[in-house]
Amino acid sequence: MRGDLNVTGLSRQLDEANVNREILKAVIEKAQEELVDELCGVRYCRDKERKFKRAGTVKRTLLTRHGKIEFRLVKVKSLENGSILRPLLLYVGIEPWKRVVDDLDFECAETATYLTYRDSKAVIENLTKAEVSKHRIHSYVQKVGAFIEKERREEGNGKVDLLYADGTKAHGIEGKKNEINVIVGKDFETGEKHLLGLTVNKKWKETAEQFNGKAGFLISDADRELRNALIDKALNHQLCVNHAVREVSYTLWKAELPKEERREIRARLKAILHACRNSAIKHLKDGDMERLKWRIEKTLTDLKRLAKELMEEGLTSVAKFIRNSANYMITFARLAIKQVRIPYTNNLIERLMGEIAKRVKNKWMHWSTQGLENLLNILLVRYCNRECFHRLKQKYLSHEHTFIHIKIT
Repeated sequence: MRGDLNVTGLSRQLDEANVNREILKAVIEKAQEELVDELCGVRYCRDKERKFKRAGTVKRTLLTRHGKIEFRLVKVKSLENGSILRPLLLYVGIEPWKRVVDDLDFECAETATYLTYRDSKAVIENLTKAEVSKHRIHSYVQKVGAFIEKERREEGNGKVDLLYADGTKAHGIEGKKNEINVIVGKDFETGEKHLLGLTVNKKWKETAEQFNGKAGFLISDADRELRNALIDKALNHQLCVNHAVREVSYTLWKAELPKEERREIRARLKAILHACRNSAIKHLKDGDMERLKWRIEKTLTDLKRLAKELMEEGLTSVAKFIRNSANYMITFARLAIKQVRIPYTNNLIERLMGEIAKRVKNKWMHWSTQGLENLLNILLVRYCNRECFHRLKQKYLSHEHTFIHIKIT
Protein backbone atom coordinates (compact mmCIF):
# COMPACT_ATOMS: atom_id res chain seq x y z
CA MET A 1 0.00 0.00 0.00
CA ARG A 2 1.35 3.39 -0.95
CA GLY A 3 1.26 6.12 1.70
CA ASP A 4 0.55 9.81 1.31
CA LEU A 5 4.14 10.85 2.15
CA ASN A 6 6.23 11.34 -0.97
CA VAL A 7 9.86 11.88 0.07
CA THR A 8 10.90 13.18 -3.33
CA GLY A 9 8.12 15.73 -3.39
CA LEU A 10 8.81 16.76 0.21
CA SER A 11 12.50 17.23 -0.55
CA ARG A 12 11.71 19.41 -3.55
CA GLN A 13 9.26 21.53 -1.56
CA LEU A 14 11.84 22.10 1.18
CA ASP A 15 14.39 23.03 -1.46
CA GLU A 16 11.99 25.47 -3.10
CA ALA A 17 11.22 27.01 0.30
CA ASN A 18 15.00 27.39 0.82
CA VAL A 19 14.79 26.17 4.41
CA ASN A 20 18.58 26.11 4.79
CA ARG A 21 18.84 29.80 3.98
CA GLU A 22 16.18 30.69 6.55
CA ILE A 23 17.90 28.58 9.20
CA LEU A 24 21.26 30.19 8.46
CA LYS A 25 19.73 33.66 8.59
CA ALA A 26 18.13 32.88 11.95
CA VAL A 27 21.44 31.59 13.33
CA ILE A 28 23.28 34.74 12.15
CA GLU A 29 20.68 37.04 13.69
CA LYS A 30 20.71 35.09 16.96
CA ALA A 31 24.51 35.16 17.14
CA GLN A 32 24.50 38.91 16.47
CA GLU A 33 21.93 39.54 19.18
CA GLU A 34 23.95 37.63 21.79
CA LEU A 35 27.21 39.30 20.75
CA VAL A 36 25.78 42.83 20.88
CA ASP A 37 24.18 42.11 24.26
CA GLU A 38 27.55 40.94 25.55
CA LEU A 39 29.24 44.15 24.39
CA CYS A 40 26.54 46.71 25.15
CA GLY A 41 24.36 44.97 27.69
CA VAL A 42 20.71 44.21 27.11
CA ARG A 43 18.69 46.86 25.30
CA TYR A 44 17.95 50.00 27.35
CA CYS A 45 20.60 48.96 29.86
CA ARG A 46 21.95 51.86 31.97
CA ASP A 47 25.15 50.15 33.11
CA LYS A 48 27.76 52.89 33.60
CA GLU A 49 30.68 50.45 33.25
CA ARG A 50 29.84 49.33 29.74
CA LYS A 51 32.43 50.01 27.01
CA PHE A 52 30.12 50.11 23.96
CA LYS A 53 26.68 51.29 22.97
CA ARG A 54 24.42 50.50 20.02
CA ALA A 55 24.84 52.86 17.06
CA GLY A 56 22.07 51.87 14.67
CA THR A 57 21.82 49.27 11.91
CA VAL A 58 22.56 48.97 8.19
CA LYS A 59 21.21 46.60 5.59
CA ARG A 60 23.71 43.83 4.75
CA THR A 61 23.72 41.07 2.12
CA LEU A 62 25.81 37.88 2.21
CA LEU A 63 26.19 35.38 -0.64
CA THR A 64 26.29 31.80 0.63
CA ARG A 65 25.90 28.37 -0.93
CA HIS A 66 22.29 28.52 0.33
CA GLY A 67 21.59 31.72 -1.56
CA LYS A 68 21.47 35.42 -0.79
CA ILE A 69 20.86 36.31 2.87
CA GLU A 70 19.70 39.82 3.79
CA PHE A 71 19.62 41.06 7.41
CA ARG A 72 20.10 44.17 9.53
CA LEU A 73 23.72 44.52 10.65
CA VAL A 74 24.06 46.15 14.08
CA LYS A 75 26.79 48.75 14.61
CA VAL A 76 28.23 49.60 18.02
CA LYS A 77 30.20 52.64 19.15
CA SER A 78 33.15 52.57 21.51
CA LEU A 79 32.57 54.91 24.45
CA GLU A 80 36.33 55.26 24.93
CA ASN A 81 37.46 56.48 21.49
CA GLY A 82 34.26 56.88 19.49
CA SER A 83 35.14 54.26 16.86
CA ILE A 84 32.35 52.35 15.12
CA LEU A 85 32.48 48.55 15.03
CA ARG A 86 30.41 45.85 13.36
CA PRO A 87 30.82 43.04 15.91
CA LEU A 88 29.19 40.27 13.90
CA LEU A 89 31.56 40.75 10.95
CA LEU A 90 34.56 40.68 13.26
CA TYR A 91 33.24 37.60 15.03
CA VAL A 92 32.67 35.54 11.88
CA GLY A 93 35.77 36.84 10.08
CA ILE A 94 34.14 38.76 7.25
CA GLU A 95 35.74 42.02 6.11
CA PRO A 96 33.39 45.04 5.97
CA TRP A 97 33.42 45.08 2.17
CA LYS A 98 33.08 41.30 1.72
CA ARG A 99 29.82 39.77 0.52
CA VAL A 100 30.82 36.16 -0.19
CA VAL A 101 31.25 33.51 2.52
CA ASP A 102 34.46 31.45 2.38
CA ASP A 103 32.79 28.06 1.86
CA LEU A 104 31.35 29.34 -1.41
CA ASP A 105 34.84 30.60 -2.38
CA PHE A 106 36.33 27.16 -1.97
CA GLU A 107 33.43 25.28 -3.55
CA CYS A 108 33.58 27.44 -6.69
CA ALA A 109 37.37 27.15 -6.92
CA GLU A 110 37.27 23.36 -6.59
CA THR A 111 34.53 23.05 -9.21
CA ALA A 112 36.65 25.12 -11.61
CA THR A 113 39.37 22.44 -11.52
CA TYR A 114 36.92 20.03 -13.18
CA LEU A 115 35.05 22.39 -15.52
CA THR A 116 35.49 25.62 -17.43
CA TYR A 117 34.60 28.83 -15.61
CA ARG A 118 31.40 29.14 -17.64
CA ASP A 119 30.32 25.56 -16.89
CA SER A 120 31.33 25.96 -13.23
CA LYS A 121 28.93 28.88 -12.95
CA ALA A 122 26.06 26.76 -14.30
CA VAL A 123 26.84 23.82 -12.00
CA ILE A 124 27.23 25.96 -8.85
CA GLU A 125 23.95 27.76 -9.53
CA ASN A 126 22.15 24.46 -10.21
CA LEU A 127 23.46 22.66 -7.13
CA THR A 128 23.23 25.59 -4.72
CA LYS A 129 21.15 28.73 -4.36
CA ALA A 130 24.18 30.95 -4.96
CA GLU A 131 24.40 33.47 -7.75
CA VAL A 132 27.94 33.70 -9.14
CA SER A 133 29.61 34.91 -12.32
CA LYS A 134 32.49 33.27 -14.18
CA HIS A 135 34.65 36.30 -13.33
CA ARG A 136 33.89 35.85 -9.65
CA ILE A 137 34.78 32.14 -9.87
CA HIS A 138 38.07 33.13 -11.54
CA SER A 139 38.85 35.43 -8.60
CA TYR A 140 38.08 32.59 -6.15
CA VAL A 141 40.54 30.32 -7.97
CA GLN A 142 43.28 32.95 -7.58
CA LYS A 143 42.56 33.36 -3.88
CA VAL A 144 42.26 29.66 -3.00
CA GLY A 145 45.16 28.65 -5.28
CA ALA A 146 47.51 31.17 -3.65
CA PHE A 147 46.45 29.92 -0.19
CA ILE A 148 47.07 26.25 -1.10
CA GLU A 149 50.48 26.98 -2.61
CA LYS A 150 51.58 28.87 0.50
CA GLU A 151 50.34 26.15 2.83
CA ARG A 152 51.81 23.20 0.92
CA ARG A 153 55.22 24.88 0.88
CA GLU A 154 55.08 25.63 4.61
CA GLU A 155 54.02 22.05 5.42
CA GLY A 156 57.27 20.68 4.00
CA ASN A 157 57.92 17.57 1.98
CA GLY A 158 57.34 14.70 4.39
CA LYS A 159 58.83 11.28 3.64
CA VAL A 160 59.70 10.81 -0.03
CA ASP A 161 61.06 7.60 -1.54
CA LEU A 162 60.16 7.97 -5.21
CA LEU A 163 60.55 11.28 -7.02
CA TYR A 164 58.66 11.81 -10.28
CA ALA A 165 59.03 14.84 -12.55
CA ASP A 166 57.64 15.84 -15.91
CA GLY A 167 56.69 18.89 -17.94
CA THR A 168 54.01 19.85 -20.44
CA LYS A 169 52.71 22.89 -22.32
CA ALA A 170 49.45 24.84 -22.41
CA HIS A 171 48.25 27.71 -24.56
CA GLY A 172 49.22 31.14 -23.28
CA ILE A 173 48.30 34.71 -24.12
CA GLU A 174 49.12 36.24 -27.53
CA GLY A 175 50.05 32.91 -29.09
CA LYS A 176 52.73 32.04 -26.54
CA LYS A 177 53.08 28.66 -24.83
CA ASN A 178 53.03 28.15 -21.07
CA GLU A 179 55.69 25.74 -19.80
CA ILE A 180 54.40 23.66 -16.87
CA ASN A 181 56.87 21.79 -14.62
CA VAL A 182 55.64 19.34 -11.96
CA ILE A 183 57.42 17.30 -9.26
CA VAL A 184 55.57 14.62 -7.29
CA GLY A 185 56.85 12.49 -4.42
CA LYS A 186 55.62 9.10 -3.22
CA ASP A 187 56.10 7.22 0.04
CA PHE A 188 56.90 3.50 -0.44
CA GLU A 189 55.21 2.33 2.77
CA THR A 190 51.94 4.27 2.67
CA GLY A 191 51.66 4.88 -1.08
CA GLU A 192 50.89 8.52 -0.22
CA LYS A 193 51.64 11.09 -2.93
CA HIS A 194 52.48 14.76 -2.50
CA LEU A 195 52.88 17.67 -4.87
CA LEU A 196 56.46 18.80 -4.22
CA GLY A 197 57.01 21.33 -6.98
CA LEU A 198 54.95 23.30 -9.49
CA THR A 199 55.98 26.22 -11.67
CA VAL A 200 54.71 27.86 -14.84
CA ASN A 201 57.18 29.49 -17.25
CA LYS A 202 60.21 28.91 -15.02
CA LYS A 203 63.34 26.81 -15.42
CA TRP A 204 63.55 23.33 -13.95
CA LYS A 205 66.22 24.57 -11.55
CA GLU A 206 63.66 26.90 -9.92
CA THR A 207 61.07 24.12 -9.77
CA ALA A 208 63.60 21.80 -8.10
CA GLU A 209 64.26 24.38 -5.36
CA GLN A 210 60.73 23.78 -4.01
CA PHE A 211 61.86 20.28 -2.93
CA ASN A 212 64.34 20.54 -0.06
CA GLY A 213 64.71 16.87 0.82
CA LYS A 214 66.47 13.84 -0.61
CA ALA A 215 64.64 10.97 -2.30
CA GLY A 216 65.86 7.47 -2.90
CA PHE A 217 64.94 7.31 -6.56
CA LEU A 218 64.19 9.71 -9.40
CA ILE A 219 62.05 8.37 -12.25
CA SER A 220 61.76 10.62 -15.29
CA ASP A 221 61.93 10.88 -19.05
CA ALA A 222 65.02 11.85 -21.04
CA ASP A 223 64.68 15.63 -20.60
CA ARG A 224 68.25 16.78 -19.97
CA GLU A 225 67.35 20.01 -18.12
CA LEU A 226 64.98 18.12 -15.83
CA ARG A 227 67.57 15.45 -15.03
CA ASN A 228 70.35 17.98 -14.37
CA ALA A 229 68.11 19.98 -12.02
CA LEU A 230 66.99 16.96 -9.97
CA ILE A 231 69.91 14.56 -10.18
CA ASP A 232 71.24 15.76 -6.80
CA LYS A 233 67.83 15.32 -5.19
CA ALA A 234 67.89 11.51 -5.47
CA LEU A 235 70.38 8.70 -4.88
CA ASN A 236 69.40 6.76 -8.03
CA HIS A 237 67.94 7.70 -11.39
CA GLN A 238 65.66 5.46 -13.46
CA LEU A 239 65.09 6.55 -17.04
CA CYS A 240 61.57 5.52 -18.04
CA VAL A 241 62.06 2.65 -20.50
CA ASN A 242 59.06 3.72 -22.58
CA HIS A 243 60.47 7.22 -22.97
CA ALA A 244 63.89 5.82 -23.81
CA VAL A 245 62.35 3.99 -26.76
CA ARG A 246 60.41 7.09 -27.82
CA GLU A 247 63.51 9.26 -27.60
CA VAL A 248 65.41 6.86 -29.87
CA SER A 249 62.49 6.74 -32.31
CA TYR A 250 62.25 10.54 -32.41
CA THR A 251 65.99 10.97 -32.95
CA LEU A 252 65.91 8.47 -35.81
CA TRP A 253 62.99 10.37 -37.36
CA LYS A 254 64.95 13.63 -37.13
CA ALA A 255 67.83 11.88 -38.90
CA GLU A 256 65.33 11.11 -41.72
CA LEU A 257 65.83 7.36 -41.48
CA PRO A 258 63.22 5.37 -43.48
CA LYS A 259 60.19 4.23 -41.53
CA GLU A 260 60.91 0.50 -41.80
CA GLU A 261 64.47 0.92 -40.55
CA ARG A 262 63.25 3.07 -37.63
CA ARG A 263 60.70 0.42 -36.74
CA GLU A 264 63.35 -2.33 -36.80
CA ILE A 265 65.74 -0.44 -34.50
CA ARG A 266 62.93 0.51 -32.12
CA ALA A 267 61.75 -3.12 -31.94
CA ARG A 268 65.27 -4.30 -31.21
CA LEU A 269 65.72 -1.80 -28.36
CA LYS A 270 62.32 -2.72 -26.88
CA ALA A 271 63.20 -6.42 -26.98
CA ILE A 272 66.46 -5.80 -25.07
CA LEU A 273 64.79 -3.70 -22.36
CA HIS A 274 61.71 -5.87 -21.99
CA ALA A 275 63.85 -8.99 -21.58
CA CYS A 276 65.61 -7.27 -18.68
CA ARG A 277 62.30 -6.16 -17.20
CA ASN A 278 60.80 -9.67 -17.40
CA SER A 279 63.94 -11.16 -15.87
CA ALA A 280 63.81 -8.72 -12.93
CA ILE A 281 60.15 -9.60 -12.28
CA LYS A 282 60.82 -13.34 -12.49
CA HIS A 283 63.90 -13.42 -10.30
CA LEU A 284 62.40 -11.18 -7.63
CA LYS A 285 59.94 -14.03 -7.16
CA ASP A 286 62.29 -17.02 -7.38
CA GLY A 287 65.31 -15.33 -5.72
CA ASP A 288 67.79 -16.39 -8.45
CA MET A 289 69.92 -13.24 -8.28
CA GLU A 290 72.88 -14.77 -10.09
CA ARG A 291 70.74 -15.23 -13.17
CA LEU A 292 69.50 -11.65 -12.84
CA LYS A 293 73.10 -10.38 -12.68
CA TRP A 294 73.82 -12.30 -15.86
CA ARG A 295 70.79 -10.70 -17.54
CA ILE A 296 71.92 -7.20 -16.51
CA GLU A 297 75.38 -7.75 -18.00
CA LYS A 298 73.85 -9.14 -21.19
CA THR A 299 71.50 -6.16 -21.43
CA LEU A 300 74.39 -3.70 -21.16
CA THR A 301 76.37 -5.66 -23.74
CA ASP A 302 73.44 -5.70 -26.16
CA LEU A 303 72.87 -1.95 -25.71
CA LYS A 304 76.55 -1.18 -26.35
CA ARG A 305 76.49 -3.37 -29.44
CA LEU A 306 73.39 -1.59 -30.75
CA ALA A 307 75.00 1.81 -30.09
CA LYS A 308 78.18 0.75 -31.89
CA GLU A 309 76.25 -0.41 -34.96
CA LEU A 310 74.28 2.85 -35.10
CA MET A 311 77.51 4.85 -34.78
CA GLU A 312 79.00 2.97 -37.71
CA GLU A 313 75.91 3.80 -39.77
CA GLY A 314 76.43 7.50 -39.07
CA LEU A 315 73.58 7.85 -36.57
CA THR A 316 75.78 9.60 -34.01
CA SER A 317 73.13 11.29 -31.87
CA VAL A 318 71.05 8.20 -31.20
CA ALA A 319 74.16 6.07 -30.64
CA LYS A 320 75.46 8.52 -28.01
CA PHE A 321 72.07 8.61 -26.30
CA ILE A 322 71.90 4.81 -25.96
CA ARG A 323 75.53 4.57 -24.83
CA ASN A 324 75.25 7.37 -22.24
CA SER A 325 71.82 6.32 -20.92
CA ALA A 326 72.30 2.54 -20.82
CA ASN A 327 73.00 2.36 -17.07
CA TYR A 328 70.01 4.61 -16.23
CA MET A 329 67.68 2.37 -18.27
CA ILE A 330 68.31 -0.65 -16.02
CA THR A 331 68.48 0.94 -12.55
CA PHE A 332 65.33 -1.01 -11.61
CA ALA A 333 67.12 -4.31 -12.35
CA ARG A 334 70.22 -3.40 -10.31
CA LEU A 335 68.00 -2.54 -7.36
CA ALA A 336 66.05 -5.78 -7.76
CA ILE A 337 69.26 -7.61 -6.79
CA LYS A 338 68.96 -5.85 -3.41
CA GLN A 339 65.28 -6.84 -3.20
CA VAL A 340 64.20 -3.24 -3.87
CA ARG A 341 61.28 -2.80 -6.24
CA ILE A 342 60.90 0.46 -8.13
CA PRO A 343 58.85 1.23 -11.26
CA TYR A 344 60.64 1.16 -14.61
CA THR A 345 58.24 3.71 -16.13
CA ASN A 346 56.96 7.12 -15.03
CA ASN A 347 53.32 6.19 -15.64
CA LEU A 348 52.27 7.78 -12.34
CA ILE A 349 53.16 11.29 -13.43
CA GLU A 350 52.05 10.65 -17.01
CA ARG A 351 48.56 10.01 -15.58
CA LEU A 352 48.83 13.27 -13.67
CA MET A 353 49.77 15.07 -16.90
CA GLY A 354 46.56 13.65 -18.34
CA GLU A 355 44.60 15.43 -15.60
CA ILE A 356 46.32 18.68 -16.54
CA ALA A 357 45.60 18.15 -20.23
CA LYS A 358 41.95 17.36 -19.57
CA ARG A 359 41.42 20.71 -17.85
CA VAL A 360 43.78 23.27 -19.43
CA LYS A 361 44.94 22.07 -22.85
CA ASN A 362 41.90 22.73 -25.03
CA LYS A 363 42.78 24.75 -28.14
CA TRP A 364 40.48 27.65 -27.32
CA MET A 365 41.85 28.12 -23.79
CA HIS A 366 44.49 30.81 -23.19
CA TRP A 367 46.05 31.12 -19.75
CA SER A 368 48.04 33.76 -17.93
CA THR A 369 51.05 32.51 -15.98
CA GLN A 370 49.66 33.24 -12.51
CA GLY A 371 46.12 32.18 -13.34
CA LEU A 372 47.29 28.81 -14.63
CA GLU A 373 49.61 28.22 -11.68
CA ASN A 374 46.87 28.96 -9.12
CA LEU A 375 44.39 26.62 -10.82
CA LEU A 376 46.97 23.83 -11.05
CA ASN A 377 47.88 24.17 -7.37
CA ILE A 378 44.28 23.34 -6.46
CA LEU A 379 43.91 20.60 -9.10
CA LEU A 380 47.20 18.79 -8.41
CA VAL A 381 47.06 18.91 -4.60
CA ARG A 382 43.56 17.44 -4.80
CA TYR A 383 44.61 14.78 -7.34
CA CYS A 384 47.81 13.74 -5.54
CA ASN A 385 46.51 13.60 -1.98
CA ARG A 386 42.83 14.08 -1.16
CA GLU A 387 43.52 13.81 2.58
CA CYS A 388 45.96 16.73 2.37
CA PHE A 389 43.51 18.65 0.19
CA HIS A 390 40.66 18.23 2.69
CA ARG A 391 43.00 19.22 5.52
CA LEU A 392 43.89 22.44 3.72
CA LYS A 393 40.21 23.04 2.96
CA GLN A 394 39.34 22.73 6.64
CA LYS A 395 42.17 25.10 7.52
CA TYR A 396 40.91 27.61 4.95
CA LEU A 397 37.43 27.45 6.46
CA SER A 398 38.55 27.12 10.09
CA HIS A 399 38.36 29.62 12.91
CA GLU A 400 42.14 30.07 12.74
CA HIS A 401 41.79 31.35 9.19
CA THR A 402 38.57 33.37 9.50
CA PHE A 403 37.93 34.02 13.19
CA ILE A 404 38.79 37.40 14.73
CA HIS A 405 38.52 37.58 18.50
CA ILE A 406 36.98 40.59 20.20
CA LYS A 407 38.67 41.33 23.48
CA ILE A 408 36.56 43.15 26.05
CA THR A 409 38.58 44.91 28.73
